[in-house]
Amino acid sequence: MPQKRVILAVFAHPDDETSAAGATMARYVREGVDVHVATATRGELGALGTNGLVITREDLPKVREQELRSVLQIYGANPPILFGYRDQEVERAPFEEVIAKILAVMRLVQPDVVITFGPLGISRHADHVAIHMATVDAFHRYRHATDREPRLFFTSIPAETAERFELNLFGPEVNPTVLIDTKETVALKVKALRTYRSQEDAQWLAEVFEKQAPAVEAFHQAYPPIANGEVANGFW
Repeated sequence: MPQKRVILAVFAHPDDETSAAGATMARYVREGVDVHVATATRGELGALGTNGLVITREDLPKVREQELRSVLQIYGANPPILFGYRDQEVERAPFEEVIAKILAVMRLVQPDVVITFGPLGISRHADHVAIHMATVDAFHRYRHATDREPRLFFTSIPAETAERFELNLFGPEVNPTVLIDTKETVALKVKALRTYRSQEDAQWLAEVFEKQAPAVEAFHQAYPPIANGEVANGFW
């Protein structure tokens, strides 16, 4: 019997996974892939509610964790794995400690595909960049110790999209090498973004995706590298 394929997405805050790869995760769950999400923080410093919802700073971590759990249920993914760092403190945590937490998850779930931020973290948020660096390091340690031949992907945005939203990005983050057809699951992504009622950015993104309904999510295959100019339509 063939091994079940496994995807592990590693991000910094609740809603990062959905903004970057929600429709892709939902699609692969439908195809029978085992999807896991590891999140470094509970987003303690995020917004305090939208559309009349008012949340105290003290309650926000619990609210955002529950939102994340609800979102992963929408996708049919596994419950989240939380590292327990505070928002905006990942970059100050001991680097080897962060790597060790990510590597422990990789050893536990044995992913064939790992998804994380690119080098600039899309928004250049320090936690995003720290998670990128630690995940890349952990991935290479993991791949040397497994026979699964795992692949590493960075979230990416087509250059014209980055320009439209005035994102100052370059390199792999505006050089997609994988375009995932998500027209059947983008509605789930919008529903998931709406579930993040605590966060203004998530509500704004939900409106963007409702109006534009992009049919693909973009990624850059970081390992193994693929030939320049090649664009795949899936992780496998």
